[in-house]
Amino acid sequence: MTALGKLYQEIDQRGQAALATGQEELDPNLLPGAHDTRLRLTLLGRLPAHVCRNIEFYLQALAQLAPDQYYYPAADMHVTVMDLLAAWPDQQISPATFARYQRVVADLVAAAPAPHWHFQGLVVSPGAIMVKGFYSPALTTLRQRLRQAVPAAGLDLAERYPTISGHVTVVRFRQRLAHPTALARKLADAQAVDFGSFTMPSLDLVVHDWYNHQVPMTVTLPFAR
Repeated sequence: MTALGKLYQEIDQRGQAALATGQEELDPNLLPGAHDTRLRLTLLGRLPAHVCRNIEFYLQALAQLAPDQYYYPAADMHVTVMDLLAAWPDQQISPATFARYQRVVADLVAAAPAPHWHFQGLVVSPGAIMVKGFYSPALTTLRQRLRQAVPAAGLDLAERYPTISGHVTVVRFRQRLAHPTALARKLADAQAVDFGSFTMPSLDLVVHDWYNHQVPMTVTLPFAR
C-alpha cells in the first residue's frame, strides 16, 4: 500500500470509530447564524465540472442519511496543495503580503508540469467526509520545491508536517448524526465509486475562509505547457 493509501486508511479508521461511538467532531461555525472569521492563505486546485457533478450526485444519497450536515457547493470544492499561512480568527492578510507569496509561488508553478488526478472512494474523519484523490509525481515535486523556496524567500510556511493528502472535503458535521451506523455502512461501500480523472491546468493562490466559500483575494497560476 502506498503512503497516500495508508493515510486515507488511517483517517477512515479514526472516523469510523468516532461514528460508532457518537464522538463525531462538530463545527459550530457552520450552525445557522454563526460567522466564521478565520482566514488563511492557501495554494489549491479546482475540480472540473464532470468530477463535481459525479460527487454531487453521490452526495444526494448521503444527504438522505445525514440531511442536517454541511455539504460543500460545487464551486467551493477544492484540493489543498499547501497551506501557506494558517487560519486565524480576524486575521488580516494584506495585498502586499499576498503579492510576496504570489511572486514565489507563481514561478514554481509556471515551471512545473501539470499533475494528473484520479478521484475514487470516500473516507470519513471524525469531523468530515472526503473524496480520496490520487495524483501523479509532479505534485509531490512541486510541494517539495515550495517547502524550500517559501522559507528561503523569508516567508512563513504554515505546514506543520509534509502534506501528502490529495482529498476533497465534501461534507462537514455540524450536528449529531441521526443514523451514524447507516452512514458508516454507506461510506464503507463507496470505495469503488469512481468520480473521474483529469489533468489540472492551473492552481489558485487564495485568501479564503475555512470552507473556501469567502474568497477576498485570488489569482490563478497556470502550470507549464
